Amino acid sequence: MNAAAIDFAHLDRYACGDAALRDEILALFVEQARLAMSRLDAGMGDEAWSDALHRLKGSARGVGAWRVGALCERGEALTGCGGATTAARRALLKSLAAEVEAALAEARSVTAVG
Repeated sequence: MNAAAIDFAHLDRYACGDAALRDEILALFVEQARLAMSRLDAGMGDEAWSDALHRLKGSARGVGAWRVGALCERGEALTGCGGATTAARRALLKSLAAEVEAALAEARSVTAVG
């Protein structure tokens, strides 16, 4: 069985057990994840690519979406030009999209964050 996409024990500690704060943090994560995924493109410039992944990584780690954060960290290193980098970015984006969707589904399961 796969581990949860969001570590709710971590998130509850982060929110000091406050359900309203937890929901607000989840909503911010959902917003950041959707924005990042809509903007990320394998062919974008290195700086924009790394910046988008870095922001998503921070948001993911805040809610305990460890797999999303780990993929973002791996993706930050995919810089430089050439077909190999673009292909590696495409592969990473496919994995990242699946992990983000799993995390968003878990977020929706505990709150009405969209």
